[in-house]
Amino acid sequence: MKTFTRPLGMRGLHLAIAAGLAALVLTGCGGGGGGGGVAIPVAAASGSSTSGSGTSAAAASNVAVITLDTGPAGAMGAVNTPFVSVKVCAPGTAVCQTIDHVIVDTGSTGLRLLASAVGNLSSLRRQTDASSNPVAECAQFVSSYLWGSVKVADVTLAGETAASVPLQIVADPDFSTVPATCSNTGVANDTVASLGGNGLLGVGSFIQDCGGACAAAVIPGTYYACPAGQACSPTALAQAKQVAHPVAMLPSDNNGVLVQLPAIGSGGATNVVGALVLGIGTRGNNALGGAQAYGLDGAGDFTTVFDGTTYANSFIDSGSNYLFFNSNALPSCTDPGLSGFYCPASTQSLSAVNQGANGTNGAVAFTVGNARTLFTNNDSATAFNDIAAASLGGGGFDWGLPFFFGRNVFTAIEGASTSAGKGPYVAY
Repeated sequence: MKTFTRPLGMRGLHLAIAAGLAALVLTGCGGGGGGGGVAIPVAAASGSSTSGSGTSAAAASNVAVITLDTGPAGAMGAVNTPFVSVKVCAPGTAVCQTIDHVIVDTGSTGLRLLASAVGNLSSLRRQTDASSNPVAECAQFVSSYLWGSVKVADVTLAGETAASVPLQIVADPDFSTVPATCSNTGVANDTVASLGGNGLLGVGSFIQDCGGACAAAVIPGTYYACPAGQACSPTALAQAKQVAHPVAMLPSDNNGVLVQLPAIGSGGATNVVGALVLGIGTRGNNALGGAQAYGLDGAGDFTTVFDGTTYANSFIDSGSNYLFFNSNALPSCTDPGLSGFYCPASTQSLSAVNQGANGTNGAVAFTVGNARTLFTNNDSATAFNDIAAASLGGGGFDWGLPFFFGRNVFTAIEGASTSAGKGPYVAY
């Protein structure tokens, strides 16, 4: 099982990996605001437990196809993992590679690619600090970390290109020694099997993954200077050099993203197809319509109230496979391999209220089924809309991928102008 929780030191980056449930899970909705906009034609997922496969219609230049399949070669299989393809080029050249099965993550910022997936790695320019030392980055989480170099590349999403984007290359062989101040949170997620994809495309609400804090001070567990022949050591790094939101660096359609996934049946679906649409209100296919905007705080969070409990530090995150929240009302699964998942005797129809930092309030209806039954009855499914588990870190409510099915979900970037005001916000 993968879940995405608040990291140590990075703002708005929710990734963490909990591998304990993976072996069993990988083998073994309604409500909300109902965002408007022009629907992107995607294959409708089956309401049964068989197939939601199909081919998307011809896409506009700001539309990338999202697929929920079994994942790339080397992965153990994927559940509720949205993938897109990303093209990276040496800046200003035609030395390029298209990398498939990159995870779409609205809960983080920046492009992170496994070195093993990047064939043109040597052609990408190294990022350097103010003293011209190569720069590496550590992203720490509750029980794991990502370590690798920071490179600069031209990045193409759908049909649009952002020039000279700083990105992270995870497990770069030229930076094989991991500082203890990075690795002290657990295991490395530096393979396809552990990460679940060839990389992570963070399209959250911030322009850089750390921002002013890492520019103003040395924060261990974030950025590192790696002088030739010397050990890497923590360093401050100017914001313009930090791993950045590729969409924010596009020449147009650069104020946020829209994630569209079709509604699926309660028994699960296979090979669902959706869309990552660049921009908010910049074209007919990304209009907000009737979607309500929920303002986010400086950490990219809002508040959820559920069953009498207020969950501060809550967020909507396409990179979280399931819904994650702590509840005494829902019984946990007793199977050792499903520890942490909820297994109610019957599917529960529930409701919560989300409260934005801008004062917007809205009820969200959702369902939680028996995880054991769902995984057992449809072990070939790659998408479920009604599975939840206890949070592995923090007290927030993590609205993971089940929230996205059947909705238009917008994420506006900090400071960017939209018809609903400036970001950061989420809207649906």
